[in-house]
Amino acid sequence: MAPMHPGGQDPSWQQQSYDHYGQQPGYGQPGYGQQPPGYGQQPAYGQPGYGPQPAYGQYPQAPQQQPPPSNRSHILVITGVAVVLMLVVVGFAAVMVARSGDDGDGEKTADPGQSTTIPPASPRDGLTVGSGPVKVDVYVDYQCPPCSTFEAATESALAGYVGSNRITLAIHPVAFVDGRSKNRYATRAAAAMACAYEGGKTLELHGHLLRNQPPEDTAGPTDEQLAATGATLGLGDGFRQCVIGGARVTWVGDATSAAKAAGVTSVPTAYVDGRKIDADADALIEAVG
Repeated sequence: MAPMHPGGQDPSWQQQSYDHYGQQPGYGQPGYGQQPPGYGQQPAYGQPGYGPQPAYGQYPQAPQQQPPPSNRSHILVITGVAVVLMLVVVGFAAVMVARSGDDGDGEKTADPGQSTTIPPASPRDGLTVGSGPVKVDVYVDYQCPPCSTFEAATESALAGYVGSNRITLAIHPVAFVDGRSKNRYATRAAAAMACAYEGGKTLELHGHLLRNQPPEDTAGPTDEQLAATGATLGLGDGFRQCVIGGARVTWVGDATSAAKAAGVTSVPTAYVDGRKIDADADALIEAVG
């Protein structure tokens, strides 16, 4: 016979109670020591007056709750994906920034304020504007009255051809009649033209100088006045320094020598695709076609 619990109860109630209620509170937790309803209050363990207890059988251990699986591996995967995406975005941005500095054909846009944006033209090739299939070369002296007349007759046609990409126009500033000026205006005006080319305002200054040509045997505009004229056309400090410092005076001497070597003996002189034409509007329009 199994020993009886003090108070007359069968000790098997412990097993039945455990099986019914599930895992019991552990030592030191709230609720430990509470008995099933209707069971008389028993003295607590370790208190005086509590009789010896029977040796109960080993209760089966309640299954221990396993900790939830770690999310560390998921976090590492997500972090890795985020890093890869960030690198892709940064790389794409770098490519776009690199492309933004190029206008698509490898050439930089001229900055009127800087005289070094476009490399100086060679004295032999002149100041080239446009990129059309027909090549037009014009040799001009800014102190020469017939050059002013030729410009007035052909300015509109030449500008239209350049704008419609019909011609490549090469202007060759030379100093054939420097002696008809009291302050070497032909040379200084041609040098200013080379400075304007480097600032991207070739046609603008070319037309202005010929429309406002000083009379022969007089003093033409000073370098300060030429620099001020460039400023009104949108040319900046680079142009001013180029003109005031005489940076392209030697270039004009070389361009004049190159023109003479090419057989140019008077101004204005015009060529279309290497063939010399009369210096008038009708001949130009007919030759360009």
